[in-house]
Amino acid sequence: MTKNKGYADLIPRLNSVVAFEMGGELMALPTDVLREVLELPNLTPVPCAGPFSAGLINIRGVVLPVADLRPLFRMPVKDNDRETRILIIETTVHEKSLTVGVIAEAVHAIAEIDPETLRPVPAVGTRWPQGTLHAMARWNDQFVAIPDVVQIFETHIAQEPQLVSVD
Repeated sequence: MTKNKGYADLIPRLNSVVAFEMGGELMALPTDVLREVLELPNLTPVPCAGPFSAGLINIRGVVLPVADLRPLFRMPVKDNDRETRILIIETTVHEKSLTVGVIAEAVHAIAEIDPETLRPVPAVGTRWPQGTLHAMARWNDQFVAIPDVVQIFETHIAQEPQLVSVD
């Protein structure tokens, strides 16, 4: 049984996750922060934007920033194709509401992750910067990384104001 107290907030959120692919890695995000999954709309580049900014999209009259987390995770960036999706995430960053798109190279399913499979992120041998993942787990006999989007946007992407402008 998973007894790590650090997972206490995460465990109830694992009953519904979106499983997606990024940089050839399987990842899962609790659906409580997922507003919708979109086919890739036209991206408008942001001049002088940093490596995490994929551009801006217009969704039903609302302009949203789109983040590309692959550079943060030191993943190769491949061209967008017919499998590319945008995950629209709603969360709270620095006590303010944030709605942002995140590029996913493919979306596999809305699924459930068994909390018994949760494991801490290995301290060595991984490409993920410290504090970017909640945990590792197993789903469909594969390892899956569970990103901590709040920590990612508060700490790692805070230097890109076009991505963290809040409502």
